[in-house]
Amino acid sequence: MARYEIEKYRTIEATLDLANDYAPPIRLNAGDLDGRILKFNITDGGNDVDDLNGLSARLTWNRDPTNPNSGGGFTDMTKTAGTDNPAGVYRVSFTAPVPRSLLQDAGERTVLGIDIEDADGGIISSRNIPVMVEPARVNPKAPEIADPLKDLHDTIDEAKQMIAEASIDIGTVTTLTPAKNATSALTGIGLKRQLNLGIPRGSKISSVTATALDAATPTVNTSTDANGDTIIALGLPRGKQGEKGDKGDPGDAGGIATADKAGIVKPGDDFNVWADGTLSLKESGRFYSRKGYYEEPFEVASVLLYPGRGIHYDVMVTLFPNELYSSFSISEVTVQVLPDEYVFGSSSSLRSSCPMVQCLASPSESGASSIWTVPKITSVRDSGTVTIAFTDPASPTMLKPFNLCSATNRNNQILSPPFSFMLTGVDRKST
Repeated sequence: MARYEIEKYRTIEATLDLANDYAPPIRLNAGDLDGRILKFNITDGGNDVDDLNGLSARLTWNRDPTNPNSGGGFTDMTKTAGTDNPAGVYRVSFTAPVPRSLLQDAGERTVLGIDIEDADGGIISSRNIPVMVEPARVNPKAPEIADPLKDLHDTIDEAKQMIAEASIDIGTVTTLTPAKNATSALTGIGLKRQLNLGIPRGSKISSVTATALDAATPTVNTSTDANGDTIIALGLPRGKQGEKGDKGDPGDAGGIATADKAGIVKPGDDFNVWADGTLSLKESGRFYSRKGYYEEPFEVASVLLYPGRGIHYDVMVTLFPNELYSSFSISEVTVQVLPDEYVFGSSSSLRSSCPMVQCLASPSESGASSIWTVPKITSVRDSGTVTIAFTDPASPTMLKPFNLCSATNRNNQILSPPFSFMLTGVDRKST
């Protein structure tokens, strides 16, 4: 409430309903330095206005409009809108503090007014409003209130205080590359400042390169990089080529290679060295077959496989019923399946279980019936043979013979089908 009252005390208010409205003279005092506010309420026949559609206003004045040398002055006004007035009428108001120049330059013919400007730059100027400015009661320039000696002492004290409080502190000091110029920046306000510096460092040699020259005269070229550091490029004459020396003795091959030592590597039993020095694998020792023996029930075809580095082997065996075998029903048999230089070792085993094998039961000219049997295959250690026991699928402990063919149909060469199996752990015989 107190703020509202003091605003009323300092505010000089007038209402303009038309641009040519009469407004009573405005009385001011030369001592009203930033103390008075001029407020003009804009209405339309006393009725509402619609915020003047964005128009702006400025306060204008002139000490003597009749004097061609008096240019006058102006200042922008602040616009407010609302119904905060005694009448409760919605209206727009423009306010502005009384300018000092208006009070200092006022004369008997001084007038003021407001200019309203639209968006297109058009200006609507109100009629002149007379201004009466009363003289100020206190004249600071009068000799009777001046004390030159006191003013001098006050000025000296203020100067001492300013000097005592003044300071310039060193802030950041940044090292710059030689290509940069020194920099300085003074920050802060008043008499307390901070000085930030950027100081280029000395140039250094960033790189040196040397190139062999065929010419006899050396060269030296210098340049600078992007940082301003020095680059040196040397050209050095190439020396004469010396005489060819004697051929040296053959170096030591380093002995036989081991797992952790480089040396001589010789081809093993399964490898050849061709005439051009190429190392090749022998194929002849990897295959084995037996065929045409009356006393053996099966013909054999075996292939040795290298599962890793040729040290140990796997063997794939296929057995074909021998049509020349004198007996045709076999319960258990031993068959050689490896070449003489290979044997089954301690780690030998059947790699995958052998499936049931189909064989003939009662072959005839009109057809043949078949039965199934399961071969149990066991490698014989330190030999190249395997033992095969044919068992009953329904009772694995009982033998069930494998029938090659029937005696009555021998001439027709009706045989049971071949079968295959794989064994691991084949070693080469030690010599």
